[in-house]
Amino acid sequence: MNDFIEIRGAREHNLRDIQLKLPKNQLVVLTGVSGSGKSSLAFDTLYAEGQRRYIESLSSYARQFMGQMRKPDVDYLAGLSPSISIEQKTGGSNPRSTVGTITEIHDYLRVLYARVGSGFCPQCGDPIEAQSREQILGRVLAESSESPSLILSPVVQDQKGEFKDFFAEMARRGYVRARVDGELHRLTEELHLDRQMKHRIDIVIDRVSIVPKNRGRIAEAIESALELSEGMVVVVTGDEETRLSANYACARCGLSFAPPSPQLFSFNSPQGMCPGCDGLGRIHTFDPELLIPDPSKSIQQGAIALVGTFRGMGRWRRHLWEGLAETMEFSLATPWEELPESIQYAVLHGAGDRHITYAWRTRGKTHLHGGSWEGLVPQYLSKYRKTNSPMHRAMFEKYMRVLDCERCGGDRLNEQARSVRVAGRSLIDVERMPVSDAQAFFASDVPKSLGEVEQTIASELIKEIRGRLGFLENVGLGYLALDRPAPTLSGGEAQRIRLASQIGSGLVGVLYVLDEPSIGLHPRDNARLLETLKRLRDQGNTVVVVEHDEDTIRAADHVVDFGPGPGVRGGEVVAEGTLRDVLKQERSLTGRYLSGKEKIPIPTSRRPVDLSTRPNPKKSPRKKTRAKSSKG
Repeated sequence: MNDFIEIRGAREHNLRDIQLKLPKNQLVVLTGVSGSGKSSLAFDTLYAEGQRRYIESLSSYARQFMGQMRKPDVDYLAGLSPSISIEQKTGGSNPRSTVGTITEIHDYLRVLYARVGSGFCPQCGDPIEAQSREQILGRVLAESSESPSLILSPVVQDQKGEFKDFFAEMARRGYVRARVDGELHRLTEELHLDRQMKHRIDIVIDRVSIVPKNRGRIAEAIESALELSEGMVVVVTGDEETRLSANYACARCGLSFAPPSPQLFSFNSPQGMCPGCDGLGRIHTFDPELLIPDPSKSIQQGAIALVGTFRGMGRWRRHLWEGLAETMEFSLATPWEELPESIQYAVLHGAGDRHITYAWRTRGKTHLHGGSWEGLVPQYLSKYRKTNSPMHRAMFEKYMRVLDCERCGGDRLNEQARSVRVAGRSLIDVERMPVSDAQAFFASDVPKSLGEVEQTIASELIKEIRGRLGFLENVGLGYLALDRPAPTLSGGEAQRIRLASQIGSGLVGVLYVLDEPSIGLHPRDNARLLETLKRLRDQGNTVVVVEHDEDTIRAADHVVDFGPGPGVRGGEVVAEGTLRDVLKQERSLTGRYLSGKEKIPIPTSRRPVDLSTRPNPKKSPRKKTRAKSSKG
């Protein structure tokens, strides 16, 4: 078996016919002055040829999608493995990519929350859980009571209407009583409900004492209630009320939800993404600060830039504003900054389901008509998207910015996904933690919160999550949050994230080529980075690192020093072997400094700095004009 990567006649870029034998399954450091040929050998020769040979081994059908790769300028290269390059590149420009998605921790979290997460209603906060009919019966019988209880079927939940036909139909089917908006009524009564108001109607199925001897009767009543309301039942005993659901739904609000799945927790999936921003967390929309440049003005005085003053406003638009103000009980003459936040929100983003009454006055008569208030921001967004006029688009864009999504607050996920918790934390909460805090959370809080069955389900997931979080900590990234967008990462951070991902993949027999992984790293984290590189080596991989860091060079199994100078004065191997071998080579600039034969002199005195002058910001930087500051 070949234990070396043998290189003969490497002439890529400024390399001068390099002859080398690099030990496999070792940590090899290529060092030397900048421009001496380190990257030419590591990336443009070893990595490029490893990739080219791997692609050549694929079928012709697969190769047609990958393109041809140029063969490096080298005479002979043997013992090469499939290669992976981890360079100093930024995290890319994809706004959907985060630290969590790059490392695949987000994928494991999605499965964990789908399998053992506890759902809560986004509106009222009550737990959401689906129960079988036997479970519902057991929970009802557990609340034993001699006093009669009402078993109700909640058939109408917060709906507008008079429901006369509905009451008649229920009476025809044999039901006698109903609870309407909290009050019991006989269905034979003449009920007058306001059709503009939302109502709640529960049909009384039975009135029975919750005791074991009535088990059959209670089970029959529960079955009827579930069938009538399509999966909901309410049990009222005295002042206590219990709502139960056979569906994955909120027993209090009646809101039904799809059972949790991994797709629900993905902001890249239609099932999980926020509908307001399509999972991006940010949208190009109208900024209230730009729309209302002077909040000391009232709406009448033109506080809202795109609305203008009432003096130049048409009668129809003015009557809409007057109807909104009258219905929501505020004055159009009140300065904007003095209006309640709820009114400001309604004006800009809409009044929701609230009914607005408008009064159109003409020829001495008043005509009332009703409707809703959409809100200025949705109106303007609709106009902005529909217009083809560059002038109109430019006018709107003066008042627009990229802001956090109004519906999700920048969280990317929809309401249901944000309301599922593990150990009291939502997925959003976990991904906003620093990696070091998340590691502690999964080590302690999560296992304690799970039952025996849940622990069996989640144990392997938690193990994988903790392992990958640990890899991030070990490369000095414990301060990052998993929701950190990839485009905001520095080149060094992105490189170390990819390094952590490779350790998590567990590949063996691979040639890894890294470009200065220690750059930008705090000295206290350098030792942990070196342990990570050694771990990658110990898995059975060859790790080739282009590096200037002294600790990394001293930790290497094999060192290759390039020189003697940069560019055309470089391209030669001036020393190679163990660190001890390199230290003995007089031609090696690296060896001379590491051995202490040469040192960077520390100045005994510093140049005096005249703090009395500074660049004049009012002058052009091209003119070397300096302004004297007064000395007091």
